[in-house]
Amino acid sequence: MQDSQLQDSQLQDSRLQDNEEAPVEIALGINTDYVGDRGAPGPALEEIARAGFSHVMWGHQWNTDFLYTTPEVQAIAVVMKNLGLSLVDMHGSSGVEKCWYSPCEYERLAGVELIRNRVDMTALLGGDTVVLHPMITDPSRIDQWRLQGEKSLRELERYVRNSGVSLVLENLFQSDRLEERDLTLQGFETLEYFFERFDPGYLDFCWDTGHAFILGDEAFRRSCDLARRRLRTLHLHDNRGDADQHSPPLTWDSPWDTIAEVIAASPYPPGKPLLLEVDVRTNGGDSRAFLAEARRKGEDFAARVSLARASSARGSSARGSGGERCR
Repeated sequence: MQDSQLQDSQLQDSRLQDNEEAPVEIALGINTDYVGDRGAPGPALEEIARAGFSHVMWGHQWNTDFLYTTPEVQAIAVVMKNLGLSLVDMHGSSGVEKCWYSPCEYERLAGVELIRNRVDMTALLGGDTVVLHPMITDPSRIDQWRLQGEKSLRELERYVRNSGVSLVLENLFQSDRLEERDLTLQGFETLEYFFERFDPGYLDFCWDTGHAFILGDEAFRRSCDLARRRLRTLHLHDNRGDADQHSPPLTWDSPWDTIAEVIAASPYPPGKPLLLEVDVRTNGGDSRAFLAEARRKGEDFAARVSLARASSARGSSARGSGGERCR
């Protein structure tokens, strides 16, 4: 091969390598209930679009027994289309009387219908995931709640799979009081209980970073472990470690570089936007300024995830080619 041909080949290889390793921009989504979870969602959606977000996680009515009807969902779809917004995930209702793990059978069945309602809405709006709250730990009732929850998830499985939507369980906390933290950590055993019984793709993990921060190092470690194995969606938010403030990522002194590395190493879909779950009411200030700050910090964190993915890809490429990493 002539010198000029060799140089051209080396240049082409270098460009290909740069393209493979260059950080890729990641889209961001934000929760619709950043300023309130009841009432007409239109104004919140307009502010979200004005702030430059392209995707949303539906948070309205997450803690009620509200059932969305077809006309309501169709109206929401029109508003979102006009604003250029796309749905990523749905925060399913935790239920009040309609509860998917209730020991009262008619309440459990009503809870199953409530989940179906959110699955239908998610599919119609083009999302792919419905987030569920598992039961909070109560040693006197946890076994019954788990059995009832397992029954509901088995009844839902075919319906959910046929919809093209998946379910995810979120890590919760029972209380920020120190005397109850050990009890709350048992909630990870509940997550493992369900993950041992249902396959990935149907039932996966929603990583709520703020909840893990509140409970300390052990909860954070266990949430990282679950994320590496079953991560499907995110509730990204920050706090001081003493309350569930739902501040934007990178607001407080939390291990966000570690979170970026875990996401990069997890089964989280590479093309899926990163999802913030923030709340202006617990942070103060003007809502527009809050959204702008959330977007800026979200973009900073997304860049860290992109860099972590690029670094991981380089490591995989070196191992695959037999290269030896420097020590």
